[in-house]
Amino acid sequence: MRKYNWIIRLAAVIMAASVAAGAAGCSGGAAAEDIKGQGQSETGQTEKETLKLALVGPMTGDNSQYGQQFERAVTEAVEAYNAKGQIQVTVDIFDDKNDAKESVSIANKILAAEDYAAIIGPFSSTCALAMAEVTDEEKMLTVAPTCSHADYVSLYDYTYRLAHTNTYEGEVAAQYEKDTWNCTKVAGIYSNNDWGIAIAEAYKAKAESLGMEVAANEAFVQGQTKDFSATLTKIRESGAEAIFYMGQYAEAGTILKQMKDMGMDDIKMLLSTGTKIETAELAGDAAKDAVFLQTFYVDPSNEKVVRTADMFKEKYGCPVDHFLMRTYDGVNWFLEAYDKCQSTDPDKLAEAMNEIGKAGFDGMGGYFKMGDDRNLQREFYYCRWNGKSGNEIGFELIK
Repeated sequence: MRKYNWIIRLAAVIMAASVAAGAAGCSGGAAAEDIKGQGQSETGQTEKETLKLALVGPMTGDNSQYGQQFERAVTEAVEAYNAKGQIQVTVDIFDDKNDAKESVSIANKILAAEDYAAIIGPFSSTCALAMAEVTDEEKMLTVAPTCSHADYVSLYDYTYRLAHTNTYEGEVAAQYEKDTWNCTKVAGIYSNNDWGIAIAEAYKAKAESLGMEVAANEAFVQGQTKDFSATLTKIRESGAEAIFYMGQYAEAGTILKQMKDMGMDDIKMLLSTGTKIETAELAGDAAKDAVFLQTFYVDPSNEKVVRTADMFKEKYGCPVDHFLMRTYDGVNWFLEAYDKCQSTDPDKLAEAMNEIGKAGFDGMGGYFKMGDDRNLQREFYYCRWNGKSGNEIGFELIK
């Protein structure tokens, strides 16, 4: 199967050569055989079977809030599963700092251990694509909660995602600006990485196909760009009626505050699913009119989701968002697949994941169904900040 030619992979593998050498004979994941019958103690008594998972995400650095949501979700999903008493699931946490070189190095360490059944993570499309170059060849099943790059499941066989494709999101955003705001001239601001570039290209193409002029489509460097005044000035002078922001939550908060300071209240703002409710905390009143494009919100009529959301808020004091709930669903999707096939054989696990996904999965992060191309079909929601803070902060549905 065709693969990405990742330059960073070579560098990272050299860095991890001593670790990777130990994995030379690895056939993928945990031992590719049924778990049943394993686990005899020295006394001959059967021990409780153990299933080992690896969680990879940004636990430190600028994107640590995403990694912390991953960790909370995995902790609770595994704890609930272990309470059933069938087998014992354990999780090791790896911090890749949202750095693709770190992700590849970690992937080699996981493969070298030869005792992990699957990887949950990583966070970004860039890290996920780089890691898949290593893990897929060794048949290590990987469930990425938030990777949305269109190539992630099309180029690899053992990769699964909980996100829609970023290209589809770009098209949905342009359609919203046309249908709801009746825009004729729009602008984009996007993160200059694999995810941002792909969504920006799709957004521009769709907007133009709808007869809208894309007056500007400006890139920024995540974690480095702090001053957006030049970009915002260019957009204001272009006559754009709306902006579609394609990036993470921190820069979104900065942009909203700078727009308010520059008196740009007449330009509408649509924020991508890469943002979080923390954007509103950062921006304050500047976020009150922004529209957040989401694939999840806490539906007050769904008792199961409300109960789970309340558990997370009470236990962790954290906002409940799709980063949290998708990860929770991803772990449960995998564990349901394991229950179905009772094996750590990667081919059997993949077959079970496919069967469950194609039948449809009604998770905490919303219902999804997997197509024949292994991409997920999800519903989009348009939300605004509810104006509250602390444990009461959240989104209110507007469409």
